[in-house]
Amino acid sequence: MSAERYPVEDFSSSTPRWAGAAVVGAAAFLLALAVGQSARAWEAFLVNLLFWMGLAQGGVVASAAFYLAQGRWGGAIAYRLAEAFSGFILPGFILFWLLFLGREVIFPWVTHPIPRLTPWLNVPFLFARDGIGLAWMTFLSYLFVRASRSAETQQWVNSPSEIELPPKAIRRLAPTLAISYAAVYSVIAFDLIMSLSPRWYSTLFGVYYFESAFWLALAAMGFVAVRMLNRVPPNSLLASPQLRHDIGKLIFAFSIFWVYLSYAQFLAIWYAHLPQETFFVVPRYRRLPWAIPGWATVILVWVIPFLTLLGKKPKQNPKILATVSFLGMIGIWLELYVLVTPSLSPHEIPFGWVEALVTLGFYGLFRLCTREGFARLIEAANASVVETEGAREVAG
Repeated sequence: MSAERYPVEDFSSSTPRWAGAAVVGAAAFLLALAVGQSARAWEAFLVNLLFWMGLAQGGVVASAAFYLAQGRWGGAIAYRLAEAFSGFILPGFILFWLLFLGREVIFPWVTHPIPRLTPWLNVPFLFARDGIGLAWMTFLSYLFVRASRSAETQQWVNSPSEIELPPKAIRRLAPTLAISYAAVYSVIAFDLIMSLSPRWYSTLFGVYYFESAFWLALAAMGFVAVRMLNRVPPNSLLASPQLRHDIGKLIFAFSIFWVYLSYAQFLAIWYAHLPQETFFVVPRYRRLPWAIPGWATVILVWVIPFLTLLGKKPKQNPKILATVSFLGMIGIWLELYVLVTPSLSPHEIPFGWVEALVTLGFYGLFRLCTREGFARLIEAANASVVETEGAREVAG
C-alpha cells in the first residue's frame, strides 16, 4: 500500500490577506499617534511585541529543549512544529528598535528620572543591552534552526536505535540557546515590563516572563497541530492522537509551573506587605477594573488547562486541545496587557479600535513571516507517512 501524500500548500495565496492585515495595523498605529492616542498606540505596540516575539523565540527554545532531552517522540514533526514560528524573530528584533521613538511615552523614568536607578534606567544603556541581547538571540536562533533542519540532524531524528547523540552543532547550540534565552529574556522582562513601574521590583519576574513565553509556544504548537489536520495526510505523524497527547501533556505540565511561579511571586509580596511591592499587584488583582482581566488570565492559563487536560482522551481530542490552546494564548496576551497597561493607564481599561487593529497588524505580519515554517511542517508530515509505511514494510 503506497503512502498517501498531500501536496505542500502554497501559502502565497494568503499573502495578500496577511499583508493587508499588517498594513491596516500599521495605519491604525500611525492614526492613533496623529489623533492624540499615542499612549494607547505605544501600549498596544509593546504588548504585541512582547507577545509575538516571545512566541517566536519560545518556540525555538522548545525545539532546543527537545534536543536537550533527546526527545524523538514526535520525530521531525515536533521540531518543525516548534520552529514554525521562528520566522518572526528577526522582524521582532527590528520592531524592538521602534520603541526608541516612543520612549518618552512608554518609560516614565525618561521624563521623571529616579536618581538611584539612573545608572541602570537610562535610554542609551537600556537599548544597548536589550539590542545586543536580542541580536545575539536572533543570531543563535538562525544557527540553531539551520542546524536543526540539516540532513545530519534529520538522520539522527529518524534513527533512534542507531545514532545515540544529536550532531555536534546541535549539542553546542541547544544549551547555549537555552541559557542565553533565560538571561536575555529576563533582562527584557525587567526593562520592558518592570521598568514601567520603576519603583517595583521582583527578582523572580524574569523567570516568570520567559516561562510564560515558553508556555505560549507550547500552546501555539497544540493549536497549530490541530489546525493543520485538514492539510496533512490523515496517516501522518502530525495527525496522530499520540502527538496531540504528548503536546497536551507539555501544555498541562507547564501550565502548573506557570501558576507555581505566579503564586511564589505573589506569596513573597503578600507576607512582606511592603508598599514598594504591593502597589503593583493590588490594582491588578484586587481592584476594579483591572481585577477582571487579571483573574481571567489565571482562569485561561491555568484553571481551564488543568481541569480539561487531566485525562488522556481530552489531550487527544482535536477540538478540546485546540480550544484549550487557543484560550491559553489569549490568556498570555491578557497577562501581558495586564502587566503593561495599568502602569500607564491605572484607572481605566483602554481597549478599543487602537488595540484591536494594532494586534491585527502584528498577527498579519506574524503570519507572513511564518509561511516557510508552516510549509516545512507540511513537508515533514508527508515525510513521516513515508517513514511509517517504510517501517511497516520492513517489519512485514
